[in-house]
Amino acid sequence: MSLLRRLLTHLALLPARMLGHLPLGPGRALMRLVSPLVERLMQRRRMIVDRNLELCFPDWGEEQRRAVRRAHFVQLSEAVAETAFCWCRRRPLDQAQGRVEGLEYLEAARAGGQGVLLVTGHTTCLELGARLFAEQVVARGVYRPLRNPVLNRFQNRGRDRYSPGMVRRDQLKSMIRYLRAGEVVWYAPDQDFGPARSEFVPFFGLSTATTRGLLDLARLGQASVVPMYPLKDPESGQVTVQILPAFDGVPSGDAVADLRRYNRFLEAQILKAPAQYWWLHRRFKSAPAGEPDRYADLARGR
Repeated sequence: MSLLRRLLTHLALLPARMLGHLPLGPGRALMRLVSPLVERLMQRRRMIVDRNLELCFPDWGEEQRRAVRRAHFVQLSEAVAETAFCWCRRRPLDQAQGRVEGLEYLEAARAGGQGVLLVTGHTTCLELGARLFAEQVVARGVYRPLRNPVLNRFQNRGRDRYSPGMVRRDQLKSMIRYLRAGEVVWYAPDQDFGPARSEFVPFFGLSTATTRGLLDLARLGQASVVPMYPLKDPESGQVTVQILPAFDGVPSGDAVADLRRYNRFLEAQILKAPAQYWWLHRRFKSAPAGEPDRYADLARGR
């Protein structure tokens, strides 16, 4: 990376650092003001959001989907403030930011020293939820390194304040070792990693490439699989991290049935607050053999 690009990245991070040192409420309010501009500028991503909503909610009217899309970009904009706040704040969070519920399910899953694979989905308030959780439970989060080394260092330094020992998503052996040692590994597998690494399992009625990595980690790490999902109250802004009972008997040897159980968990949580799910990613980019590309027309500018 050139010296000029490093310098420009450091300069670009100055507003993020300033935003991160604001109280969370004013930071969110500031970002809400620019959310219409964010939505307008992210034209390609806006089309992906629209397509995902069309695929998942075909019974909704166009106006309802448009309203959810607008609310989604508000949540995305607030997420920028929340992420900067989490990465820059040195003091622990307090009840004004949120809480964790269901810790008893996590403790039950860890009985006898068994490791826990804590599975969730990508939501707009995930970073704040992760910090709330990590301040109560020592866990290792699985993450994807950023390509820009300056941004990656900013991310990792921020997360080290509340979640040291993060694991890159390509460090499979390390994850297995931690799980076998009785640790908690936090993982969000709701992305399309291609047919070779996935099973096609229903998700909102669509045959969706769902990674087998969740099951491989649980099996090789001899770990319980415990679902967790953060949701933000639109009025108070408080995030509730909800931990649910472990998926009993997962992995069972039936990969499709096990992954369907994970997808049903995600569906139930998403329906509680549709605008908070990460609709920006191309969750359905891999289609079963013989089916058309679900985003092909978007590549032509639609």
